[in-house]
Amino acid sequence: MTQVKISGKKMINKKVKSIDGKDLGKIQNITADYVELKHGGTHYFIPKLHIKEFDKEDLYVLQTKDEIKDKYERDDPPLPSEIKEAERSGQGYEGYHEVIPFMAKEPDLQFKGKESGDILTIPWEDVIHKHVRTVDNEDIGDVDKVGNEFIVVRQGVANIHMYYIPKQYITKYDGSSLWIDVTSGLVSPKFEREDEPTQEEIEMLLNEVPD
Repeated sequence: MTQVKISGKKMINKKVKSIDGKDLGKIQNITADYVELKHGGTHYFIPKLHIKEFDKEDLYVLQTKDEIKDKYERDDPPLPSEIKEAERSGQGYEGYHEVIPFMAKEPDLQFKGKESGDILTIPWEDVIHKHVRTVDNEDIGDVDKVGNEFIVVRQGVANIHMYYIPKQYITKYDGSSLWIDVTSGLVSPKFEREDEPTQEEIEMLLNEVPD
């Protein structure tokens, strides 16, 4: 498997297989929590965290087809409680490359540009895999996910660092990079985490956002 960057729009109609190589159909829809697949008259609603690998032709779910049929074959989307259970069952997947972009439950990023003072609206799909640069013009990695309150930046391949950066630190988007109002030396101490920050940590970070 190769680590391939691919946008959400290009995922539609991609073929998906189970970990035992069986066909699950094609992607019909991507939401903030799950991917909808259709195979003939069968629908699967699979939490996004289970789809991890891409071999330039097909996507793969890290479960067998029997497991997928048992858990995710249905006619209606999963309940929030079922998504939470799926997240718990996905523990241990951290070593795999996540290929379905996380989509914030809000449709766009909106914030006031520090330089222009204008309200900037940026579709989430435009910033996935874009570079992130600090105020001292250092590239600290690419946007891996977009949450409601923060972006997740992934740096490195073998030695991976994950930064959870509140959106309020974003000062500019030039089409290829997001710029944040923090120096490169403070990125790791302030934002690096192994797990998603708690609400208390998010509020603490928001209180530290420069005026």
